[in-house]
Amino acid sequence: MRSTMFKRHRARAAAVGAGAIALSVLSAAPVGATVVSGDDATALATAIVGGAPLTGAALSVDYPCVADDPTTTTTDEGVCPTGVGTTPMAGFPTNGSTFGIITSGNAALADDPNDDSGAGENWSVSATSIGPGVYDNQTLRIDLGAATGNCLAFDFKFLSEEYPEYVNSGYNDAFIAQLNTLAVTADPTTQTVSAPGNFAAGAGDVISVDGAGPSAMTAEQAAGSTYDGSTLPLVARTPVVPGATNTLYLTIFDQGDGILDSAAFVDNLRYETQPAGLCKSLAVDPFEGTTGVVLTPGTTGTLSPDLSTFTIPVTSNLPTGPIPTNLTAVGSFVNWGDVVPRTKAGTSPRMAKKATTPFGSGTASIPAGGSGNLVLATTPTGVAAIQAAQAQPATLLAQAKQATAKAKKYTKKAKKLKKKAKKASAPKAKKLLKKAKKLKKKAKSARKLATSLTAQSKAVAATPLGTAVVTVTNPSNAKSEVLRIQIPR
Repeated sequence: MRSTMFKRHRARAAAVGAGAIALSVLSAAPVGATVVSGDDATALATAIVGGAPLTGAALSVDYPCVADDPTTTTTDEGVCPTGVGTTPMAGFPTNGSTFGIITSGNAALADDPNDDSGAGENWSVSATSIGPGVYDNQTLRIDLGAATGNCLAFDFKFLSEEYPEYVNSGYNDAFIAQLNTLAVTADPTTQTVSAPGNFAAGAGDVISVDGAGPSAMTAEQAAGSTYDGSTLPLVARTPVVPGATNTLYLTIFDQGDGILDSAAFVDNLRYETQPAGLCKSLAVDPFEGTTGVVLTPGTTGTLSPDLSTFTIPVTSNLPTGPIPTNLTAVGSFVNWGDVVPRTKAGTSPRMAKKATTPFGSGTASIPAGGSGNLVLATTPTGVAAIQAAQAQPATLLAQAKQATAKAKKYTKKAKKLKKKAKKASAPKAKKLLKKAKKLKKKAKSARKLATSLTAQSKAVAATPLGTAVVTVTNPSNAKSEVLRIQIPR
């Protein structure tokens, strides 16, 4: 077992009635209080509920709470694992003016300065229904009315005094959310938590001091509270049947021993309507093996007037939440090369093979569930390729003009040779006429080339400038994919 110093550590032999419903009223808040501790389940649920109808609430364990004395100025007199935050703290509330606090110790300590190595309340509650290695558990049951959408969601943060000293050490406090069925167990040997349907985190993730990915803890996120570490402000989501009633179970506990508190700040419990597949909580890889963005439908890339940037509108395919999609991108510009005349007389010219030129690179951060722009800064070679593509219709017309001039030159020369042939002797006349015939053939080929070049100039002018082939990478999961965006002329 660990030993530690506490700001307020009251070891007590608590007479606990598992399954009892605590209904005592939260004590009146002292002036300036940020946390009102108490075990009134309805008051706690009311502080949490945002856009969902509340029909009832209960706490699974009735701890012997001590209420604040509102007639004194002493802070943190209250001793209770649950309470209501009444002023902003560590990014909460997220909706309204209050939020719920559920802890494995004393909720009243949440707003204390973080000025020592640990804070907590050891209730000495062991051998709980969750498992022999689990201490000081608490479950808040919130009964909700008919669902007005297809998704149940709430905002939360998990905070702990176990961080960072006891990460991956077996003292794995945890926070769990389950819908309609409460079933939580923990293996005392492996510390593995089993909670079917837990949607506080996504698949493969656990909300605990050992959390990874989006639920990993940092000291910065706990600023403004007594705790040493916290997750980001997260959003838990799970599908529901529109029109059906639901019961939410929020569970927190100590694992390994009963000291050092962990807490969950919870707010804005609501029903939402989400597109198919987006009613989900964040997983270890919230992008689920994708880059996390798609091209915004109905849009195309845009070049700046000075060709220094290329902007691509993209949309996040994550549900709304705190985790942005950070991207890196490298692009190439693909367009047709210059016209290549056929060397064989009498054949039509052809376009060159497609030319690929390094184009530019950039980064972007797209908010979850939102849209934004991926901006590529172009390279000098990319700008040159774009300028060549922009000039291509005019270049083709200039080539057509040159071919027409050659046709006229050949025709004029052929006429002169024919005139000379009339005055020349028979053998010489024959040679002159033969040369004139070749020149006429060259003139015909040149006119044909001019006609083809003119037609191609018109065709090119009516087509996009080219294609940007952009490789987008999400560094968090190393997933890359290729976006192909036509660039308007």
